[in-house]
Order: sequence, then C-alpha cells, then structure tokens
Amino acid sequence: MKRVGVIEGFYGPPWTDAQRERLFGRMAGWGMDTYLYAPKDDPWHRQRWRDPYPPQHAQTLSALAGVARSRGVQLVYALSPGLDLDWTAPEDRQALIAKYAQVAALGIQEFALLFDDIPYSDDRAAQARVQVEAAHAVMDALWPGGQAGAFLFCPTEYCGERAVPSVATSPYLRELGAGLRDGIEVFWTGPQVVSPTISVDSVQEVNAVLRRPVLLWDNLHASDYTLHRLHLGPYAGRPLALRDHLSGILSNPNTPLEPNTPGLHSLAEYARAQDGWTPDASLERALRAWLPEFGAQPDDGVMLDGLRVLADALYLPGSLGPRAQALLDTAQALSGPLPDAQRAEHARTLREAARSLGRVLRALEAGRNRDLLFDLHPFLADLIQELHRLSAPVSGPDVDDPEVFLYRGSLADRLLALGWDGAGDT
Repeated sequence: MKRVGVIEGFYGPPWTDAQRERLFGRMAGWGMDTYLYAPKDDPWHRQRWRDPYPPQHAQTLSALAGVARSRGVQLVYALSPGLDLDWTAPEDRQALIAKYAQVAALGIQEFALLFDDIPYSDDRAAQARVQVEAAHAVMDALWPGGQAGAFLFCPTEYCGERAVPSVATSPYLRELGAGLRDGIEVFWTGPQVVSPTISVDSVQEVNAVLRRPVLLWDNLHASDYTLHRLHLGPYAGRPLALRDHLSGILSNPNTPLEPNTPGLHSLAEYARAQDGWTPDASLERALRAWLPEFGAQPDDGVMLDGLRVLADALYLPGSLGPRAQALLDTAQALSGPLPDAQRAEHARTLREAARSLGRVLRALEAGRNRDLLFDLHPFLADLIQELHRLSAPVSGPDVDDPEVFLYRGSLADRLLALGWDGAGDT
C-alpha cells in the first residue's frame, strides 16, 4: 500500500495544534506516513472554502506541515467545496484554484478534493463529470508541468450503500473511473459509511469500476455520529488479503484524540502484519503499550485488567468485546430470578469490574495526561455507576431505579431509561 495514516475528518471541534504534534510523534513510532487535514469544522476547509486563510491561520497551517515533515509524516491538505460550488461560475473556479495556490505557497505539497456529504444531483453522471473537471483544473494549476505530488479525491458516492443503483452499475462511479486521471487516488469507506467488515470481493468490485485500487477512508473507529460511545477496539473486520487491493488505509477515528491510541496502534500493525496476525492479540499489545499514559508500567497487570474491561466496553460499532459481553450477560441474569448464592456471585462480578475501572479512573485523575482524563471520564464514570447500581438491585422505586433517575437532567438520558429491561447490546 502507498500510504497508511490518519484523517482528521470528523464533525466537531478540531484537534489543537499541540494534539496534532503529539499525534505525529505517535504516528512516527507506529510507522504511519500520511495525515489528511480535513476537519469539517475548520471554517476555511468547508463552509468558507472560497475565503483565503487569514495570515495567522495560514502561518499555523504551514508550521503544522513542517512539524509533520520533521516526524516523517506527509500532511495532505483537503478542501471540501461541494456544498455550494458552482462550476459554471468563473468566480468559483478562480476561488477554488486560488485557495489551493495559497495552501501550496505554505509549503504543502500533497492535496485532496472532497465531495462527500453533499446533495446529489438529479443527473449523477453529470455531477461526476463536473467533479472530474474541477479536480483536473486544480491539478493543472498546482502542477503545470505534470502531477508532482499526491492528489486524493473523495466521491459523493463514497460507499456501497450510497452507490445508485449499485456499485457495478452506478453512472456516477463509472464516470469517475473513466474520467479521473490515473494518478488520482479515490477514497472509499467500504460497503457502508461505517463498515464493520470489508471483504476483498467488495473492494475488487469498486476497483474495477473506478479503474484503480481505492484508498480506504476507514470510519471503523469514528465516533462523531454518537455522543454515547467511543471505539477502543482493535483494527478488525478486514482480512489481511484486503491490503493487496488498496492503495492505502487512512483512519478517520474517534473525535477526541487521546482514545485513538489502541485503534491506530492496531491499524499500524495490520498494515505490516504477517500471516497469523489477529485483532485480539493486536489489541492486547496496544493496551500494554498504552499503559504509560495511565502512569503504569508495561507489566502492571492490575491496570491492564482495567484497560481490558474498558476497551471491551467501548469496543467497535455494534459490538462489545468479550469481557463486556460477559458483564452484560451477568447483569441480564441479575434482572431475573436467581438462587441467592448465584445472585451474590453475579453481584461480586459486577462490583469487581467497577473496582477495576475505578483504578483506571483514579490513575487518570492522578496523572499528567489531562486530555486523556477528560476524554475518558464520562464513559468511566457512567460504567462504574451502572455496575454499582446493578450489583445492588433495589426492591422498589428509589433514586437508583432507572425510571426515576431524577439526577439525570437531559431528555436523552430519560429516553435511554424508558422501557429498560437490561436486554440488548447498548
């Protein structure tokens, strides 16, 4: 694969420059080489794409690219003009080219043009042709003598479920495949926007239509579509053979930076793994490598047990890790009739999990990585509280009854409690 790295492409507060610098250092250690700058809430990236960066912001972006290069990471700058780009208007064409020219003058040498999450045209083939023309116009302006750097492209139909009527027969994708120059790498998220699994066959299908290996924009660990979870699980659901059919993999991960360490560590392993590599073993290594951020030594088994529970509780989209699933099964059993001895044993299991997570929380509270504390605190606090509540069930309405959580103020929290019966993967 040409590239393996990270996309800052989520909706929500962008990472700070200090956080990005920490990320570049970690990427260098993991052997990752590409960072795509595409935060949806950078106003000059999307909403105000026509406007040049103000001097201070331009200087910051230039410095960021320099820091990335110093760590062996290439910063790719992405622009997302598709919400209101009018390619028939000369002023919009000029604005698009001028924006890339400004960024190139900052010392950035690799670029991307994104048309994701925008309205569809009634004539999707025509929409594709306009986007192809825009991409080529930008490239010709950047490199009059021929393409001299990477150029990445995100289509409007960027996954299987958005291809109409199908991947193989989409007029839009067919136009892109026929029209885009060979040197352009095209993003793809898999069968879905967030794809729990991606098969070799599905990627071969889109590669044939686009006439090139796709570049995987992987939303496996993305969290900007939900406030109620993070994803701390391993890089999974992609066979090792998939790598042979991709130009690369860029992960668009959790919105908060610090919880991304396990997933990115695992992705970096996957990129260079030999036969026999497994996601479970990869997660174990990633958690051990993460221990110093919690003020623990790599051989601290007690803290590692807590991280294992936490990672399994905040695992991957639509699934729990095995330890979390076992805890859910135990909690569900407690909601039904049980012999007293078995009930007591189940309650002890939940309390021990709460104590294990509590040790993680206390270590963070006493540690120096405040970002990691702030990112994980809400999830740790909720898990610990619920495990304690369920391990000491009440006999009647009380403050711990899910129907009368009076201390929970939001409608969303009260909706979560409605009809609660302890069932289901939540």
